[in-house]
Amino acid sequence: MDRSEASNLFIASTQAMFASGAPLMQRVIGNADGEAQSWSHYPESDVVNGGLSARWFYHCHAPEERGENEHGHFHLFVGKPALPAEVTSIMPAPPTKQKRADVVHVAALSINHSGLPTDWFTVNRWVTDEWLYPASSITDMLGKIDFRGPSGDPLVNDWLTALVALQREPVARILAERDAVIARDTVQAEDRGAEILSSTPLNLETLLD
Repeated sequence: MDRSEASNLFIASTQAMFASGAPLMQRVIGNADGEAQSWSHYPESDVVNGGLSARWFYHCHAPEERGENEHGHFHLFVGKPALPAEVTSIMPAPPTKQKRADVVHVAALSINHSGLPTDWFTVNRWVTDEWLYPASSITDMLGKIDFRGPSGDPLVNDWLTALVALQREPVARILAERDAVIARDTVQAEDRGAEILSSTPLNLETLLD
């Protein structure tokens, strides 16, 4: 998706949500006031669509564990089989007897209490229990990530698809910063004290420039 198409999709989905009287958080959480329960998974099953098995879910940490103005955040993924077979994980998932989703985390997107996106961030391997792959293998796919399809709310899917396409550069940057942190050997994959590895603000005023 090129920048012009992404801009048009972002504007159209935002306007359609406003016109419907059901804004982003109401659609994601599924109630009229957009109030969420801490640690609940919205929707209950991930939204999964498209050839890359692009998926998302939203949740909120407990109030004392959130940023000052954070309501919650989206976690965005692609399916592990979407990556080239020759790409090697930089943080493999440890063996487990439990079922594990075959996913690679792209980034997380913070949402404030007004329902607006504020920051992108990356997380350590244990946070999303994934196979953590090199930034370059993910950034190559950023222009192809498409959450649209039969699963989930169509306007939310449109909005997230457009936003990722518009924000390829900052997302690629924080993925590279994440890899640099890991390369310094200061972070262990299962260290519960190391959760967010890189982040950057999202400036809505310049989003469509």
